[in-house]
Amino acid sequence: MPFLDTSKDLSALFSRQVKATPNAVALEDDKATFTYAELDREVDCLSRRLRTYGVSRDTLVGVLLPRSADYVIACLAALRAGGAFLVLELAYPPELLADVIEDGNPAVVITHRAEVGKIKSKVPLIVLDEPAAHANGHATEPAPLPADDDLDRLAFVSYSSGTTGKPKGIANPHRAPVLSYDLRFGVQDLQPGDRVACNVFFIWEILRPLLRGATVVTVPDDASYDPAALVDLLAARKITETLMTPTLLATVLQRHPHIDERLPELRTLWLNGEVVTTDLARRAIKALPQTRLLNCYSACETHEIACGDIRKIIDEEATYCPVGPPLDPKQIYILDESGQPVDTGVSGELFVAGPLLARGYLNLPETTAKAFTPNRFDTQPGSRLYRTGDLARLLPSGLLEITGRVGSMIKLRGYSVVPAKVESEIVKNLAVGHCAVVAHGDGLERQLVAYIVPDRNAAGRPTVEINEAGYSPAARRTLAQSLAHYMIPALWVELPELPTHDVTGKVDLKRLPPPKTDAHTNGNGKAVDQDPITLDQVAACWAAALKTSKTLLTPTDDFFDLGGHSLSLADLSSRLSRHFGFRVPIARLAETTTLAGHLETVRAIRDGHTAAVQADLPAVLRADATLDDDIRPAQPATICSIDKANTVLLTGVTGFLGAFLLHDLLENTSAQIICLVRFNEPANDDQPGGVARIRRNLLDLGLWRDSVMERVEILPGNLSRTRFGLSTKAFDELAARVQVIVHAAATVNLVYPYAALRGPNVGGTREILRLASKSGATVQYVSTNGVLPASGEKGWPEDTLLDVEDVPTKLLDGYGQTKWVAEQLVLEAGRRGLPVKVHRAGTISGHSATGAANAWDLLSALIVESIKLGYAPEVQGWRAEMTPVDFVSKAIVHLAAQTHAEQTIFHLGDPKPVDTRDVFAALNELGYPTKPLGWDEWVTLWNEKRSNVKGGDGGFTVDILRSGMPTVEFLRDIVVLDNAATRPFRTCVERPKVDKTLLETYTRHWFARGWLSKPPVRQQALNGTAKLAKGPLSGRVAVVTGASSGIGAAVATALAREGCHVALAARRVEALESLQKQLATHGGKIIAKKTDVTNKAQVDALFHDTTQELGPVDILVSCAGVMYFTMMANVQTDEWERTVDVNCKGLLHCLSATVPGMLSRGAGHIVAISSDAGRKVFPGLGVYSASKFFVEATLQSLRLETAGTGLRVTSVQPGNVATDLLGMSTDAEALKKYGEPSGAEVLAPEDIANSIVYALRQPAHVSVNEVLIEPRDEPI
Repeated sequence: MPFLDTSKDLSALFSRQVKATPNAVALEDDKATFTYAELDREVDCLSRRLRTYGVSRDTLVGVLLPRSADYVIACLAALRAGGAFLVLELAYPPELLADVIEDGNPAVVITHRAEVGKIKSKVPLIVLDEPAAHANGHATEPAPLPADDDLDRLAFVSYSSGTTGKPKGIANPHRAPVLSYDLRFGVQDLQPGDRVACNVFFIWEILRPLLRGATVVTVPDDASYDPAALVDLLAARKITETLMTPTLLATVLQRHPHIDERLPELRTLWLNGEVVTTDLARRAIKALPQTRLLNCYSACETHEIACGDIRKIIDEEATYCPVGPPLDPKQIYILDESGQPVDTGVSGELFVAGPLLARGYLNLPETTAKAFTPNRFDTQPGSRLYRTGDLARLLPSGLLEITGRVGSMIKLRGYSVVPAKVESEIVKNLAVGHCAVVAHGDGLERQLVAYIVPDRNAAGRPTVEINEAGYSPAARRTLAQSLAHYMIPALWVELPELPTHDVTGKVDLKRLPPPKTDAHTNGNGKAVDQDPITLDQVAACWAAALKTSKTLLTPTDDFFDLGGHSLSLADLSSRLSRHFGFRVPIARLAETTTLAGHLETVRAIRDGHTAAVQADLPAVLRADATLDDDIRPAQPATICSIDKANTVLLTGVTGFLGAFLLHDLLENTSAQIICLVRFNEPANDDQPGGVARIRRNLLDLGLWRDSVMERVEILPGNLSRTRFGLSTKAFDELAARVQVIVHAAATVNLVYPYAALRGPNVGGTREILRLASKSGATVQYVSTNGVLPASGEKGWPEDTLLDVEDVPTKLLDGYGQTKWVAEQLVLEAGRRGLPVKVHRAGTISGHSATGAANAWDLLSALIVESIKLGYAPEVQGWRAEMTPVDFVSKAIVHLAAQTHAEQTIFHLGDPKPVDTRDVFAALNELGYPTKPLGWDEWVTLWNEKRSNVKGGDGGFTVDILRSGMPTVEFLRDIVVLDNAATRPFRTCVERPKVDKTLLETYTRHWFARGWLSKPPVRQQALNGTAKLAKGPLSGRVAVVTGASSGIGAAVATALAREGCHVALAARRVEALESLQKQLATHGGKIIAKKTDVTNKAQVDALFHDTTQELGPVDILVSCAGVMYFTMMANVQTDEWERTVDVNCKGLLHCLSATVPGMLSRGAGHIVAISSDAGRKVFPGLGVYSASKFFVEATLQSLRLETAGTGLRVTSVQPGNVATDLLGMSTDAEALKKYGEPSGAEVLAPEDIANSIVYALRQPAHVSVNEVLIEPRDEPI
């Protein structure tokens, strides 16, 4: 129910509150206090005066005042006079103030003497701190007051901050704030005694408390952004509610880490104006344990859009907090680039409709028309859409997440950088409380600058050390673990606090000081390395190792001439490695021993390659492919089948294939899985971080289950380090535990040279073999077709090995070269008696059933970009080698379970890759037409049309091609692996065909990820039924009663998504048919049958028709039900009988039509919606509780009587659910006494549906007999 009379304007609502609470304190500033009655008199006096200036409907009254009681009085007076107030900020510079007054053309400006000099125009003034006789202007006959229900007239005009050009006057009618305040009262109500400090968004806040009897406390300008002064004021005035921007809160928490001790009365804190990072939310929750933290998203043009309690909506794994559920979901539209609505979870631009919209921009009809467009999704005349310019997505939970700003990305040397992402990683990984990342410079000298405010109280996060040149090598190394190289700031600036905009309270990027520009140019102004390795840095390490002064060293000094020896050179190697964050080997330092030579050596190691290595690559490869003598088992070991192993070590689990390997190992073995997760400096306390990284990866690929970690251990390690960075003892203990190692980890980069990938790919494999040799563990090594050169039509057989002399000329990328060396090491270990198997994969594509894809797959990017262009590359001989990841993973696990010794190398790539012309032909049939175009022309067209498209979710494929467009030779010369010797060993694992069905799966997934703007056209099978999703419920026939709304509709939707054929049953045919159309897109066949479950003939007809049209019923979900609040003494006979008929007889009718057939087939699952009222009687629900006790008794008896028959019976017992059941009750006394909501967040129908799907998906031997699911805060 509304909290306000939303048919009245702001002035009328204030007057009504004056009558209700005349003696309550309404307004305070640092000089005066007013009760509601006193404030009303002040407002009335000034409003009469305003009317003499001709103030009437839509007339503007300028308000140029400090934030004080006078400001509030002036705004209320303008409204009572029938006009609207025009916000004139004291922070406006003179030119801007003059522009706003000229544009707004107020009839009069209300101000103080101190501000008069700022007004250069001849506009009439009312100077509040002067006698009225001194006011200028000319009195006129007052116009009639407008009606108090005229909500379309203007209430106020506020101007945008002007940060992007000429400011715009945003004109808001009364309707917008009235409805806005009513919505906010639904989130957090106010009452007399509440004290609201009005601070950042002053005009947004000053009127709201005055409509509910609360007290407005104005925060003066000099305290608004001064954390110390602000907290002092909030404490002294015993404030119960206020609002801050996240920037301001971060600054306050920086100064006051124990702020709850200072503000014990603060019950509510609204956050608005910027996204709230998860890190800030965590700190706020800790610092303010008794305060309700509300994350609110709004715009001046729309008022509130969404709001949520941070404690309830925070996602610890996410970077940012969602902004809560939309306050009016029907008015929210998230659209793609073509203006079409996106699916749940997909990012798009946010548009808002509804009655909270502003009229538009004052005197700017063209700008208004561009921002406020006709709402083509609404048939109501005059309905409009406002384009917010924000990127957003609606999460499956129903929460709205703001993901960025349209056009907010920084373009940097061809890359797209989202500043907010970088800022979040800095705060999360470094001892930084708040930061801002901006671009500095132009062209090739353009680079990222991070402005940071240190967090002195950060625990476990390294501080940012910035050198004189403005660089922070240590911070760069830390961020390199989570950010791409181009996203890491080059320059760093430390500030005591970030500057905020005087008007909006947001970070004012224009006031950030410039970085040290001389740090990144030489005397000629030419760009040098962003993170340079200088002679001074190397000299400092020399001085420490030689125990001498740095000032005595010269570039030509020789290390050994200055007293150096082998031990001090080892010390120097260690110091240089620690200082720069990568290994500087002693041998490399011994090659050239001058200070200048060491500088060049360190730079060359950083760059990942040297001329010497590349010049004699065969010799380097030959040396690296030589296995250390000590890596050999004490005696030849026997191969261990993976399904017999107690403990398996898995590497690469945070990668694409590795995630599926973990899934299949958990599904097909009983072993404990130790997952090596990479950390630069591994430590045991990295285990929670390892869990989080695995969880993120599995969630992204649809593989996460809460039970995953029951058999998984996290091993923080680094493959590039000796013993993975573990101690000798820990390494030996690990070797003693492990029987099988699945080594799938590799650094994949087709651009990097050999030396850059040598550490993880070659060194890591060497350490894996070292570990295995200690106890004779079996090594299952995941290799690649990249260890062989391009082949002809007939692929390479399994025994093909390339000679070392051919590697530099036939394997042209460093990745293939390192994998070749690693494979040689594995095979040599096998010759020494270690049980090893090599699995050569091809190009791994998405999952054949879900489409879950590797986000960095080049072939997918080429296909998606071709679809978007409408042109496909025509390259003679270009074949698409696409091997679904689930096939590769299952094949490896299957082969690893065999103990044969005759075959060592297995080929898992596609021996017959499909011609890409066939791929694009199939895509054409799926609704993605393309025309052929020569490769060079295609690249030119792509550069013109697509290369500058923003990255992110919707443009990820652009990022891939922008980082490295392949050559025509790369496309044509693919490696084909013949699998004749492999096939006999993997007979149980069938390779999915690369056909239209698989491509439909992939394109549907690409659409879901936002890579494509529309889903594929669904293909019809020969029998006329649609293709189904694959999964444990795929193809099952389900009947859902009560399916027209609420829980029933949610269950039907969930089952359709799982691939079921669903019969929808309910009395409301139109609702059923509407739902039927929606669910048809999921692939199963959907039928709608009008059914009253109290009519046995209709129920029998439902199941007969379902069997004829869909097949025998596998699943019954009985959702039909009614609930009436009735007092027993009130004898609501009709409602009692209806309850028994629907809830009891309806269930029996369904069981009588279902159970015999299920028993005859020896399978079936019956689910019935009961209630927590079936476990405990609730007053006011006596008959309803009795009906649910009946349901429980019936199901328990059926379950016991049919045990062993294959039938499963599940009772689902929900607590309060957001459905329309409550609206059925007519007993007003019972409703009032027992039906009032408690205020706890209730369940959504989808929550119940998810629990039912969980029960249905269990293996055949598992029965979920009962599910009690309730709101967390309403347990029985």
